[in-house]
Amino acid sequence: MLLNELHKKGLIKPPDFILDNTHYVTIMGSLAYGVEEDYSDFDIYGFCIPPKKMVFPHLAGEINGFGRQIKKFDQWQHHHVNDESAQGGKGRQYDFSIYNIVKFFQLTMENNPNMIDSLFTPVNAVLHCTKVGSIVRENRKLFLHKGSWHKFKGYAYSTLHKLKTKKHKGLDELKEFEERHDIPHSMSFEDVEKEMKKRNNHILNHLTDQKLIEYYDLFKIVKEASSLRAEKVKSQEYDYKFAFHIVRLLNEVEQILIEHDLDLQRNREQLKSIRRGEWTLDQIVEYFQNKEKILEETYAQSNLRHSPDENAIKNLLLSCLEEHYGSLDKAIAIEGKAEKILEQIRELVKE
Repeated sequence: MLLNELHKKGLIKPPDFILDNTHYVTIMGSLAYGVEEDYSDFDIYGFCIPPKKMVFPHLAGEINGFGRQIKKFDQWQHHHVNDESAQGGKGRQYDFSIYNIVKFFQLTMENNPNMIDSLFTPVNAVLHCTKVGSIVRENRKLFLHKGSWHKFKGYAYSTLHKLKTKKHKGLDELKEFEERHDIPHSMSFEDVEKEMKKRNNHILNHLTDQKLIEYYDLFKIVKEASSLRAEKVKSQEYDYKFAFHIVRLLNEVEQILIEHDLDLQRNREQLKSIRRGEWTLDQIVEYFQNKEKILEETYAQSNLRHSPDENAIKNLLLSCLEEHYGSLDKAIAIEGKAEKILEQIRELVKE
């Protein structure tokens, strides 16, 4: 498993129980949506099952709210993990989010878009899946409900706001310098670094040494703050990645409301065209506004369950925990179990 490999290389240090008790790991982001590029980083999502006392602290004698409490675990995150040996030495960067299965179920039941997407990734994006992981994926439609419209719309609206207002640190100053000195916005930090070592780039020949150092320093601020993302945005009319996520979220929730299912790659050609910059910002805004009106009607007409079937989802969670831990008889009281046992005893006495 990827987590174990990176741990052996000393690149990550998750809690010890994660390495042997992670049941599901999948690639999210661009690859999952079918719009990946050669330099795309890997966003990794998954869930694990922590030690039993973390899920059922009363088994260790804990009284909720009294005295020393057992340390809680919701998730482990580690961003910007660079494996320079990956891809035959080309390198790969990973962002990890591994959740406690209980937290994962709660967020998915609330139809958090990232959690929902993580269960509907294509098979080739799934890196690790145990029997428990398979049980959850096979029952993934159980989590879908009409509340998805409010969640997905909220995420899309928030992303649209970022698209209009988000500023990368130092980017405006860098672009202004380039425009003032007739430097194309397509200039990369790597090009500037090379020019600092050896003056052989005719595009920058007109800069004095002092101006070149000023340019380099401005670029360095942007690079350190936002890495490759801001460098790409510098040569774009707007942030294409934000834009494609807006359209993606609206398309996904439309599928959920109408089909009660989700194919993350159905509209990949449309999303690719947005990432290539073939849509204007006005077109993105117009798409959002028109789709919002359509989806309000779709929501009203949808026969998808209105809210989550919490009992069914809880039973699925208990099944997963029982598959991992064994019997949960001493861990949780199953509603109606005692009554069934008494009824069985009564039947035996009658005989």
